Amino acid sequence: FNLSDEQMEFQLLDRLSFQRFVGLRSSSQIPDRTTIRTFKERLLKAGASESIFDAVNRQLSRHGYIARGGQM
Repeated sequence: FNLSDEQMEFQLLDRLSFQRFVGLRSSSQIPDRTTIRTFKERLLKAGASESIFDAVNRQLSRHGYIARGGQM
């Protein structure tokens, strides 16, 4: 959804669908915006973001979905 870290924190607090997608079992486990930012920075520093993106696309493809930017 291309959300800011602040908006991601809000959506995780507000929506059960977001919580389920990221594997959270209770609202007490929801990370704050600083934790989200730190996690993203560590992924980028480790060079892992591209491989994670590719893995998610492979899983989507296996289930018949094709992720395309700018489409609904």
